[in-house]
Amino acid sequence: MKRMLGSLLVVLAFVFGSGMNVYADEQKDIEKALELIEKTNVEIEEKIEKAVEKADELKAEYTLDLRKVEEGKEVVKLKKERKKALKELAEEEKDEEKKQKAMDKLAKIDEKLEEEQAKVEGKIASIEDDISELEALIDTGHKDEEKLKDKIEKLKGKLGKKSEKAQKLTEDYVEDLDKVVQDTYDETLKMSQDTIEKAAEKGVKAECSWKLVRFADRWVWIDPIRVVGW
Repeated sequence: MKRMLGSLLVVLAFVFGSGMNVYADEQKDIEKALELIEKTNVEIEEKIEKAVEKADELKAEYTLDLRKVEEGKEVVKLKKERKKALKELAEEEKDEEKKQKAMDKLAKIDEKLEEEQAKVEGKIASIEDDISELEALIDTGHKDEEKLKDKIEKLKGKLGKKSEKAQKLTEDYVEDLDKVVQDTYDETLKMSQDTIEKAAEKGVKAECSWKLVRFADRWVWIDPIRVVGW
């Protein structure tokens, strides 16, 4: 009887011991899976931050280049100086002498800016007037009609170059931004899917948890991981 009881206790100890070991192993797997998910989410977030920063840089460069085409380098430079002068003026609010100097500086910049903008507008207006005059000469039956048409095309080309440059800048910007967004989307999706598969092997169920992210002037759904259960 004692032998039978001893054997039973050994069997029970083995069964419960094995069960506890299995449970402990399962808990370790779950912990590893959760750690892996957390690690992947951190890496995804880092990739998103870098991509957003890159997208913002592209937008800033594009905007600046576009202003240079539309307004001229000198106008862009003066606008930057004006922004800086306004900041200085705000900082010198309490010191009247420094405030006056900042106001004088701002007034000079505004004067130069107005002059430069007038020059740009004047150039455009002059070209447009030349085109109108030449077209009028053609309408009156001028003998050198072919030469006049050639001059008109050249003048129109001067105006068109701005729009061509602006279009090229826009196309390049959109292409570069597309690449940043697509690369980030593809890389983070693969990271999520790989981790979800590995977590499932360890008994943890997870899924993509879509997050709306702004890349410059575009909003895109990116996919960190959300634990569903185990």
